[in-house]
Amino acid sequence: MKKPARILSMAVAAALSASMLTACQSKEKQTYFEENSKGEIVDSALFEKIEQESQPLNTKVENYNCHSGRILSVSPSSYMTFDDKFMYNCSSEGTGGQGYLKIDLQSGEVIPLCNVAGCTHDPNDFPDCINNRCYFNGVTAVGDELWYREGNKIIAAKGDKEEVIYENKYCTEFEETESPDNKYAIAYFTVDDKNVYVFGNAYVLQLDRNTMQVLKAIDLPTEADLYAPFVYKGSIYFTNYLFEAFRTDIESGETTKLGDHILCVYVKNDTVYYADNSVSGKLVLYSADLDFKDPEKLVETAVGSFVINDNKIFYSAPDDSKVMCFDIDSGESIMLYDGINTSAYLATADYIDRVFIVGEYVDPDDTTDKYDVIASVRSDGSDLWVKRFDGVTWKN
Repeated sequence: MKKPARILSMAVAAALSASMLTACQSKEKQTYFEENSKGEIVDSALFEKIEQESQPLNTKVENYNCHSGRILSVSPSSYMTFDDKFMYNCSSEGTGGQGYLKIDLQSGEVIPLCNVAGCTHDPNDFPDCINNRCYFNGVTAVGDELWYREGNKIIAAKGDKEEVIYENKYCTEFEETESPDNKYAIAYFTVDDKNVYVFGNAYVLQLDRNTMQVLKAIDLPTEADLYAPFVYKGSIYFTNYLFEAFRTDIESGETTKLGDHILCVYVKNDTVYYADNSVSGKLVLYSADLDFKDPEKLVETAVGSFVINDNKIFYSAPDDSKVMCFDIDSGESIMLYDGINTSAYLATADYIDRVFIVGEYVDPDDTTDKYDVIASVRSDGSDLWVKRFDGVTWKN
């Protein structure tokens, strides 16, 4: 069967409410800049002033148990991850050409992962540079290591050392037929305190995290590559590139189809959040119960990327540069940041109180004026923090 086009874009990233304290404002702080009823900024001078006064992040970290810090969204942030000390950015976005970076969650210091002094990242001159050694596909912070997938392997990287901790030798007839040369390739993996879940395009393997031995193999009935699996309370929620949604019970192996026109499923507090493309092919954000009953449209605009933190949905639209915050309790939205206007990423973790936005700004009137940006706000919408790379250093 011909696979449908993969229409996702790695969408955009990154606000004070006008006269009232709304959705994502701190109860203790005034927010960043005023906006009118249309969401337009009306005090750009204040906005500019606050951007130039970045303070240390002082991120709150709670109940970190060394599990996966990677967050999947409509556009999976498969190159960003968190542990209890750093946010790791292993994409090419928002790095200023420096290669892989980590951002200190307390100070906001931007630190290259390469520990070779004066590294130019040339593979011939610096073969041991982590930027030349690793392609961090699906990077996930686990304890003090960064795990990533490469072909049919999961590799753990720590400092200058790497170790293959799992090599997959399982596939189904689907992989045999669709990709015989890469039939053992790992499409996704996710980690919790006890298990590792390894996904092919039509199966999931449950591994014991301590031994990395396979405990269970479940074949998934899908007619197209699965997309963005999410493990929640003994079940796996996933979609495929035919925009069908499914739930598989890990204990019984039974799979139930939940709906159509759906891409990306995120489950939190017994509520499913998902993007529906039934209207003009645009992805619109909905919520429903665990059986996809009683769906409710959350926002009217199309969504390019979203993450959830503190009962708020942080999202961006695919056709503009604004990052918005939707308060699930109040149903209100405000704009948080519009300082990135090219492909950008949103990322967070459930045990921190911040959302990160990375990407690039290009002046529409002078395209030679461009710079990489890393921005962050607290989950209550306060403490906007922005750093820009000027070609040499990261500055406020």
